[in-house]
Amino acid sequence: MKNIFKKLLILTFIAISISTAVTVTYAAPTTEKPAATTVKQPFKPSLIPRPTNLPGPEATEETRTKLVDTILPRFAVGMIGMTGGIALLMIVIGGVRYLVAYGNEEAAGKGKTQIIWGIVGMIVALLAYTIVTAVTNIRIDGNETPPTSTATTK
Repeated sequence: MKNIFKKLLILTFIAISISTAVTVTYAAPTTEKPAATTVKQPFKPSLIPRPTNLPGPEATEETRTKLVDTILPRFAVGMIGMTGGIALLMIVIGGVRYLVAYGNEEAAGKGKTQIIWGIVGMIVALLAYTIVTAVTNIRIDGNETPPTSTATTK
């Protein structure tokens, strides 16, 4: 059992290190300068055309922005929160099962296994929250596409 907790602790440390590295990588400003001349192009998100025979409002830039910036991140965070809550509930239920085993090794083993999987579920939920937060914080400055380098001939 001590070996399992040691492996779980190492896995947790590795997962937190990776998630921190990913967050820092996306948050750090770039200092490298492009080697060639850059051309800035205006950013125009693609909108899928709506068939004319469907009812409902037209898909505009405002509705797309609201969907991408507010609704989808809130939905993702809500689902992750629900997953974390279920994992916490499984940890509590596993603890109760372990406590009421009364010397029954099989029941105690099932309780321990349920606690371990509940902790794994909690870690997965925390990592998912970290990934969703990192992805939703990526912004394109000035509504322009990243500069593309053009080859110059001499």
